[in-house]
Amino acid sequence: MKSDIIKIMMNPIRIKILQELGLKEKATTKEIQSACGDIAQATLYRHLNELLKNDIIQVIDENIINGIIEKVYTINLNPTLEIAKDPSKLSKGEYLDIFNQFIISILTDFKSYISHEGAIAKITTSLGFSSNTIFLTDDELKEMTSEFRASINKRLRNEPTTERKLRKVSSIITTTL
Repeated sequence: MKSDIIKIMMNPIRIKILQELGLKEKATTKEIQSACGDIAQATLYRHLNELLKNDIIQVIDENIINGIIEKVYTINLNPTLEIAKDPSKLSKGEYLDIFNQFIISILTDFKSYISHEGAIAKITTSLGFSSNTIFLTDDELKEMTSEFRASINKRLRNEPTTERKLRKVSSIITTTL
């Protein structure tokens, strides 16, 4: 498993593309565009091409609609699942690189948000972050993680609306030895 594939995936738009493909198993460019909200079509194509170039997604069908070819995409590989199957495939350095890229993507998202006019005035309704220290057994951690995933999965199929904005929810769990 190459850590650069995960680095490529850590872009917020690419994450949303992969979430859409993960939910639907396959999707057209139009369906992906709808799920990604108000991103420019050229930006979407740039991200799709990057995912294609790195064999993260693939074209599984092409529909001809009014003489225009509409591609149908699916996920070609899921590095997160590969890591979960055998975490020993990555070195400590590769895990550190992946984590650094993850943190950078969060910082990039925050910088993008905070640079908008009026961001500070809406900060309490638009984003949040916290860190809590709690004692958990391995089983309690698994239970909490499962509950968190269930809450996220419940909302993954939400359609974009004027009230619904694209949001990125990230979690980090660390421990002591």
